[in-house]
Order: sequence, then structure tokens, then C-alpha cells
Amino acid sequence: MSRILLVFAAVAGVTQLCVAAALDLSPVKRWITRQNDFHAVTADFTQTRRMSALRNALENKGRLWFNSPDSFRWELGSPAKLIALRTKDTIYLIEPAKKRAERSVVSALNQNVGGLGLGMLNIPFARDFTTYQKQYETLTISTDGTCCHLALLPRDPQARKMLTSLQLDFNTTTGHLLSFELRTRDGSSLRNEFTNVQINPKINRSVFDFDFTGYEVVDAKP
Repeated sequence: MSRILLVFAAVAGVTQLCVAAALDLSPVKRWITRQNDFHAVTADFTQTRRMSALRNALENKGRLWFNSPDSFRWELGSPAKLIALRTKDTIYLIEPAKKRAERSVVSALNQNVGGLGLGMLNIPFARDFTTYQKQYETLTISTDGTCCHLALLPRDPQARKMLTSLQLDFNTTTGHLLSFELRTRDGSSLRNEFTNVQINPKINRSVFDFDFTGYEVVDAKP
């Protein structure tokens, strides 16, 4: 799986075959509608990565910021050892220790991963419920108090070649994401659990700026 896809799995923030008609998707409808009120989000997260080749999971702490419609910053580690930064139509994957940044164009990234990467970054996760149904297959859904557990898959064939499922937990009252887990066909997984979630806080625009002086900036390989 490409590294940039693993990064986008941190956020962000995010599908029904055979028994789809029997599933009660009303929590998903409410969730998407509620997210339309989100103009800005900040959160802390714990990322846990499991790989079949490693006995122990790798765990890291991070922080994210989102400002509608297209500003996003994700940092892993303190001080940050990896930063994903989106401003308008450009996304950078930055490694401060190496003074290196990899640049991707949003449209190209959508083509390379079937839109999955940007789907994870989008708030709302889908424009509306109809769009959600077109883009995702819901596998299972259940609720436990105010928590909804959702297992899904992108309908895009390219994304399905890589994934076995996406696992989401979200708060049915506030609409914010509690956790996101991406499971791949090689047995690996990447899980992000979110805490200290703030909805519509004031975020200084400078958060989405980055001084690339002294950095090697290269275009991501297709």
C-alpha cells in the first residue's frame, strides 16, 4: 500500500452487498447530515499500525487540523516526524528530519487510489447519503449507546484490490469520528483513535502554512 494512502488513513477521517436492503442505515444518514455543520475540526489521535511481519504493533501519537473546504494538517509524533499538509489542490508529505517533502496533486491522487485517500480527508465524508451509497458498500452496522460501528468498502475496484474493510466508529449525537481503521489484504491494519475532538474551533490560518526553505521538494511518483 502506498505511504501517502497510509497517511490519509489517519484522519480523517472513512461502505452493502447481499443484505444491504436489510441494514438500517439511518445512523449513517444522520451522521452525514450532521457533518455538514462542521466547518473546522481539531483533534488528537493515537495511531496503531499492525503488520504481519512484526510481532508487536507500532503506536504513535499525533494531532490534526481541518478547515473547510480544503485545508488540512496532520502531524505524527512530537516533535513531528511526519506531516501531511493540504492547501487547496496540493498535498505535501513532509519529513522534517530529512528536510524533504513529496508533493501530490489532488486530482492525480484521486486517480491513483480510487478517491480513497481524499475520501478520508473530506468533511463531510460524503456530500450526501446518495453519494455515500454510490461510493461505498456497507458491510455491517451496529450501535452501542451513542457509538455507531460501521464496516464498509469503497466501490472503486482499485481500492478493493488493496482493502478488506474500513472500520469506523462515530458518535451519533455529535457526529464526530471516534476511530478509523483500515484493513488490507496482506493482513496489515492501521487504526486511528481520536480524542479531544473540537468542532468548529477558530484555527489560525498559519497552521496550514509551511516554510519549505532548505527542503528538497519532489513530485510524488504515480
